[in-house]
Amino acid sequence: MNAEHKTVDSAGEPLLTSGNGDYKEKWTHIRQHIEIRRTNDYCVGLDEKLKIDWGTTAEYDRVELANDEAVRKQRSAILADIAVEEASPRDDLDKDVVIRYKTLLGEACVLCFEGEFEGAQRTLESAKKYMASRSEERSRQWYVEASATATIPFLAVFAAIWCSRQSTSAFLGVNAFWLLLSGCGGAIGALLSVIARSGKLKFDVGAGQRLHYLEGSSRIVAGAISGLVAALAVRSDLVFGAFARDHLSLVTMLAAIAAGRGERLATSIISKFDEKTESMKSEGQTGG
Repeated sequence: MNAEHKTVDSAGEPLLTSGNGDYKEKWTHIRQHIEIRRTNDYCVGLDEKLKIDWGTTAEYDRVELANDEAVRKQRSAILADIAVEEASPRDDLDKDVVIRYKTLLGEACVLCFEGEFEGAQRTLESAKKYMASRSEERSRQWYVEASATATIPFLAVFAAIWCSRQSTSAFLGVNAFWLLLSGCGGAIGALLSVIARSGKLKFDVGAGQRLHYLEGSSRIVAGAISGLVAALAVRSDLVFGAFARDHLSLVTMLAAIAAGRGERLATSIISKFDEKTESMKSEGQTGG
């Protein structure tokens, strides 16, 4: 089916364009690596850098100037929105994703040149949704990859210590042995938290891969620290009381993993430690 450009010329006659015509010789000055639409009045395509490149004929521009001012403003506004959307950073996405996205934007340009402004707006919104979905997928991939990569050293340390637990425990001491294991457990808990929450977090690929990796690895390190603090509190008898004394090793590891998952436990432990310190100071002052 041929697409028709529904503007009119100076005589009031409709100016028709065919979407199936070749017109290759007419648009040789337009750099087209990927052709989207080429008609007698306009040409839209992607250049070698996958940027939208389009052109119109002098006759089309003359008819455009003869159109109603509101129509011209609406067309200009949509073309401006397309340009802004195209300028958003997309360098970290796969080439085929960028091509599909830019093709949708190019089709929005085509509809805009055809005077189908509602269709152009819908196509532009579809392009935005498509890119938002692909961006979230890539961002989520970076974040989980960074978290998993940062957890590997902790897993290696955990496995090495556990396999030689008798000699390591004798060398480091029981408390240091379990504190070290708990730090690794906190990192594992943090990774579980990242995996569980990855579908709910909001991501922005525009932040770049480096920032995603920094945030993901920082989350694992924070989990390890939280696990260490939780284990220290358990073994210092600050939390869980008699129950912890009866199952000290088990409670230590569970507390470390839980602290790595949520960090709330570590926060409450620090607060509890501060409260106990203040209480001891008060008792000392009273006794003095």
